[in-house]
Amino acid sequence: MSNPNPTEQAEAAGYGACLRCGAELSPIGLEKFRVGGTSGGWKMLFGELAELGEGMLDLEVFACQACRKVELRVPGA
Repeated sequence: MSNPNPTEQAEAAGYGACLRCGAELSPIGLEKFRVGGTSGGWKMLFGELAELGEGMLDLEVFACQACRKVELRVPGA
């Protein structure tokens, strides 16, 4: 019986494989990222009103234990 490669091991764990080296990804958690709004001079001029169009985007964060890279994914249902 042969040992499965890192990609197969990661798929069995349910998190997937690193896109760079193929090793198993470890879940870090769910993070919220700010998107939209305005910046620069508009932010200075309008202050907090410039952030009315801003929203939050939830992304799952995964880390590769082998190459230490991070991957972001849209949460699955």
